[in-house]
Amino acid sequence: MRVGGAPCVSLLLLLPLLVLQNAAVSDAANILAAVWLISPSHFSMLGRLFSELAARGHNVTVLSHFPRQSPQPNYTDISIAGSLPSYADKVTMDLVEMASSPIGHLYNWPFSLDSCRSVYNHPEVEKLVHTQDHYDLVIAEIFYVDCMAVFAHKFRAPLVSIVTSMAFPSAYDRMGNPDHPAYMDSYFSPHSAPFTFWQRVKNSFLHVVARFCDWWFSERGMDQLLGEVFGDAVPPIGDIMRNTSLLLVNSHWSYSNPTPTVPGVVEVGGLHVKEPRSLPQELQQFLDGSPQGVVYFSLGTMVRPDSFAPEKLQALLDVFAELPQRVLWKVDPAKVPRLPPNVMASKWMPQNDVLNHPNVRVFITHSGLMGTQEAVAAGVPMLAMPMFDDQFLNADRVVAGGSGLKLLYRDLSRGTLATALNQLLNDPRYYERAKHLSRLFRDRPRPPLEEAVYWVEYVIRHRGAPHLRSAALDLSWYQYLLLDVAAFVVATLAAALLVLYLVIRKISSCLVGTSRPVPKGKKRN
Repeated sequence: MRVGGAPCVSLLLLLPLLVLQNAAVSDAANILAAVWLISPSHFSMLGRLFSELAARGHNVTVLSHFPRQSPQPNYTDISIAGSLPSYADKVTMDLVEMASSPIGHLYNWPFSLDSCRSVYNHPEVEKLVHTQDHYDLVIAEIFYVDCMAVFAHKFRAPLVSIVTSMAFPSAYDRMGNPDHPAYMDSYFSPHSAPFTFWQRVKNSFLHVVARFCDWWFSERGMDQLLGEVFGDAVPPIGDIMRNTSLLLVNSHWSYSNPTPTVPGVVEVGGLHVKEPRSLPQELQQFLDGSPQGVVYFSLGTMVRPDSFAPEKLQALLDVFAELPQRVLWKVDPAKVPRLPPNVMASKWMPQNDVLNHPNVRVFITHSGLMGTQEAVAAGVPMLAMPMFDDQFLNADRVVAGGSGLKLLYRDLSRGTLATALNQLLNDPRYYERAKHLSRLFRDRPRPPLEEAVYWVEYVIRHRGAPHLRSAALDLSWYQYLLLDVAAFVVATLAAALLVLYLVIRKISSCLVGTSRPVPKGKKRN
């Protein structure tokens, strides 16, 4: 039976397109992205990755405190807003002082564990615990505790871990990646390599303390919590962590120190940095109208500058008033004294767009990693004023890289601030070094967002990627440190020395015996 030729030809022409379309659909994965931490700056990185995965056709379900304001195809929110208190613009200098103390550092582990427990009490998380839905991949953030990694076990899906800072020791451990306190920077230490002897002593001590806290809270504490939530069938969190297929780390060697990494550890520092957009008209006019340049001042989304000690706040205002440059300040103008005419203040600033304006000469920053990366990408010198956590290390890296100076809050005065700004504004070496670092930061085989998406899709294509991890995961701690080999070598040398001693002793005994004089009245045979 003959069928009309034209329709058949059209069908044949459309057939390859239909095959390609079906292939594209079949490659789409159901992804669960679970973010328990309430941090707008962290989510600026995470959310961009999730949105891009959805834009590429994957069905992305995002559990977070930050549901999208406008819908996006393939992107589904599970909102846990309200399960944790927000600290945006609520951190006073009293809290900063507490958080930056040794006790404050240690408190981060139990605080994170308690926060994780609160999140599991949210009705939406309880639904997820009992759902029968299927996911092909789980992406979970690491921050002190592995709060959401257990869902990879529940859904029998590969696990991608992502850390919005430099890698924690527990993050490296799950991939069998080297983590050596003699030459590798640490999240918990304010020093950037190369280290002095006493810095190596300090790093080694903090290295051990961090691993103890990881075991006590992130493993022991999470095992107890997950047993309460999922029952006895859930394996230890340490086993779940060691099944991680990929670790995405918010770092890059250009502004830090190169570190050895296994293939499964991928640096995506600057993933959140977008191309600059047009500024609001008022901001644009303010920046354009300052040919001498602009100083931009921001302490991020948490710290309140208005909580500075009165004399330090006045020192800021006095120095700003004397500058020939204009000053753009992220602060609630209603909460600070009367501003000088050359200062413009606002509760919110489009920071990346501001930093990329050609008139911005210096960035006064708390050295949060996201803002530091934005300044590096834009090539802007920094005056680092770290407050807590890894901000001290970020500030030290800025100084070591030659693109800025550091001024601690306790040292802030009219004289120290004026001296630092004068140096940054008038010494061209800081500007030149900042531009050089920007070129290094941007010169990559592919942008960090594309790098992250490629490796996430790599894990999806291969249904997991255990082959990207190091064989160090198969070793116990004493094998990894070669203590068994050292014990064998020491035992072998000790046995050889013992044998040599016994042989020498026997020979000496024989020689002494043959040389001993024969008593009178006796004859030798």
